[in-house]
Amino acid sequence: MSQQDEIKPIDSTAETVSPGEAAVEKKSDLGEQWLRLVFMLLFWVALRISEFIIGVTMLMQFVYRISQGEHHPKLMAFGDSLSQYVASIAAFQTYQTETKPFPMSSWPTPKNPVVSSADISDDAKASA
Repeated sequence: MSQQDEIKPIDSTAETVSPGEAAVEKKSDLGEQWLRLVFMLLFWVALRISEFIIGVTMLMQFVYRISQGEHHPKLMAFGDSLSQYVASIAAFQTYQTETKPFPMSSWPTPKNPVVSSADISDDAKASA
């Protein structure tokens, strides 16, 4: 027996899946990819809308900061959630995950709870 006869690549699909089943599987995957493209385009629109909302949030935070001298905690929490949402859209669109972003899943919660300086001073007064 020659050395070429001994070394053969293992084709596991040839033994377990018939050609007809492989064709059906391929068509099914193709349909799933077209559906994913539709979702990707819809989330691309959501991404464009999110960019506009980020701009509005940025301006509101700027005006609040100038007028009050501190950050608005609820706007900061919303901005954190929104940035996570944008990241989840990008992860879905670049095939990093199969999980569809909001509204197909829950809205992201802020990672870092924001405490305003007014809340800190109230807590300090209560503990004294």
